[in-house]
Amino acid sequence: MKPISFIIPSRNNLKYLKQAYESIRKNSSVEHEICIADDASTDGTLEQVLVWMKRDKNIKLHVNKGPERLGHTILYDTLINEYATHDRVIIFHADMYLCPHADEEIDKYLEPGKVVSLTRIEPPLHPEGPEKIIEDFG
Repeated sequence: MKPISFIIPSRNNLKYLKQAYESIRKNSSVEHEICIADDASTDGTLEQVLVWMKRDKNIKLHVNKGPERLGHTILYDTLINEYATHDRVIIFHADMYLCPHADEEIDKYLEPGKVVSLTRIEPPLHPEGPEKIIEDFG
């Protein structure tokens, strides 16, 4: 399996970013690269990512010192164009959780010129769509 660059912008979402990071490390079949952008967070995100980086050589970090936020779109582009080193990328929100074997499933379907999307399960906060399941788990 070829490695993937996970692209994760985050702003004041440390509680969920921890779960996202841990799910990628726990549930991946290989050690993928994780590219994180701290978008002027004030919740300890930067400090936590620096701790991870001391023991995890496959994290890349971009810091927006602010005070204005840059937003997901700009940070997706920044992380992909300036930090990611693999030709496979996953746009991964800081509040997402990677399920076991998801990277292996992606690998089965991914080919040049093709986009593969994992099914999202999210609370009824946003519009419905064919790419997700709307479910409130509390």
